[in-house]
Amino acid sequence: MIRIGIADDNREMVELIRQHLSAQEDMEVICIAHDGENCLEMLDEAKPDVLLLDIIMPHLDGLGVLEELAKRKSGPEVIMLSAFGKDEVSQQAVSLGAAYFLLKPFSMEQLVNKIRLVTKSSQSIEAPDAVVATMLREVGIAPHIKGFTYLKDAVQMVREREELLSLITKELYPTIAKRHQTTASRVERAMRHAIKSAWNEGMNKHILFHGRIEQEKSPKNSEFISYVANYMDQFE
Repeated sequence: MIRIGIADDNREMVELIRQHLSAQEDMEVICIAHDGENCLEMLDEAKPDVLLLDIIMPHLDGLGVLEELAKRKSGPEVIMLSAFGKDEVSQQAVSLGAAYFLLKPFSMEQLVNKIRLVTKSSQSIEAPDAVVATMLREVGIAPHIKGFTYLKDAVQMVREREELLSLITKELYPTIAKRHQTTASRVERAMRHAIKSAWNEGMNKHILFHGRIEQEKSPKNSEFISYVANYMDQFE
C-alpha cells in the first residue's frame, strides 16, 4: 500500500484528490495539511511514502517545505502541484529534491500514474548506488547540492576499485567530471564544500568518525571517501 500525504490550501481540490486516491486499491491518503508549517509537523508524525505538495500555501510555501526536507536524512517522494508553470520555479523545485512537477489542472489518472512511478523508482534503487546515497544522507551530506552526487559516485567507484584512492586527482575527479560534464577542479571543490558544511553541522559526531584524531578539522576528500567506503564494506 502506497501511503500518501497531501499539502494544499485548496480544501475542495484536496478532497477531490483524497477521494480519487482512496478509491485505488494500492493507495491510502494518511494525512492532510493546508499550510507549509502544518505540513512539516504532519510529515514528522505520519511519514508518508509520497507527498503531494502545492507551491502556494500560507505560512510556508512549497519551496520552503522542500528546503526543510532537503536538510533531513530521509523523507517522502515529493510531487509538486502548481497553477503556475514558470520554468525557474519548476527547476528550483527539482533541484531541491522534488521528483515531479505537475501543472494544474491535471487529470487524476495522470496523478495516479506519477505516484506509482515515483514509488516504483524509489523501491528499485536499492542498488549499490542508492545504498551509498542513503549512507551519505545519514552522515549529513545534503542531497540537493552537487557535492552529494559527486561523492556518491566517488564512494561507489572506490568500493569497486580501491586503488582509485591513490589516483584521486589523476583519475577519480576527471572520471566524475566527464560523467557530469564539468571540470575536475569543480568536482573537487564541490566535494570539499559538502564535507566541510556537513562537518560544521555535526557530522563529526557520527559513529563513522569515532576515534578520528583531528576532530576540529573536516576530513579531506580522499579521507572521507575512504571512511565511507570502508564503513559500508563491513556490512556486506
